[in-house]
Amino acid sequence: MNPEADIGRLRDEASREDYASMARLARALYASGLGSREVLREAYGTGFPEEVFVLVGAGLSTLDLLAYFTHQPWQLAVPPEQGGPQEVPGPLAETEQLVLALDPGLLPLVQIPAATSAGDDRIVCYRFEELRAGLPTAFSLRAEPYPYSELRDTEAVRCGESLLAVLDEVHADDVRRLEGELHQPWNRGAGSVDRGEVEQAHASLELVRRLRRQATGRQEG
Repeated sequence: MNPEADIGRLRDEASREDYASMARLARALYASGLGSREVLREAYGTGFPEEVFVLVGAGLSTLDLLAYFTHQPWQLAVPPEQGGPQEVPGPLAETEQLVLALDPGLLPLVQIPAATSAGDDRIVCYRFEELRAGLPTAFSLRAEPYPYSELRDTEAVRCGESLLAVLDEVHADDVRRLEGELHQPWNRGAGSVDRGEVEQAHASLELVRRLRRQATGRQEG
C-alpha cells in the first residue's frame, strides 16, 4: 500500500460535513509522522492558534471548565498516543452541523452553558478567514441550552480576541455571580451556593488564566 496515495484518497473523501471522514484523514496524517499542528493545517488548510494546542495538551476530558468541547477541530488535534482522533461523534455533532449549514466559514469550538436557566447557551467559533490571517478571533451564536441544538441567531458576532479570552470572561463572571449569591440572605437550603462552589469557580478561572499565559508565552517564544 502506498501511504501517500492513501492519504490523497482520504483527503479527497474528507468533508467537514462528515466527521468520521475527517477523523480517518487525521489518523492517516498522524501515521505518516505529522504532529498536531501539521495535521490540523493539512485537514483544514490553515494554521491554528497556540491556544488550541495548549488546551489539547492540558487534556480536554479532564478540564473542569464551563464549556462543552466540539469534535472538530479538537478530536483531530488529539494525537493517537492520547487516545485520538476518535471516529464516533458525540452529543455536539448536530450543533456543529447546524453551524456549518448556517455559515461554512465558521468552525464551532465550544458550547458555553447559560449562567441561568432563563438564558441561552453560546456557541463560540473561529472564522476561517480570520485563521488564515493569523488571528484567533472568537465569534459566537446563541443556542438552545445543552444538550439541545437549535440556534437562536442567523449571524455570528465577534465576542473576543480569542477562545481563552472568552473563557476568561465567562469564568470571571461566574466567580462574581457565585460570590454575590453566597452572601445573600436568601441563599440557604436546597440549591443554595456554598463556599466549595465558589472555591471551585476560582480554581477554574485560575486554570483558564494559566492556560492563557502558557499560550501567550509560546506565541511570544
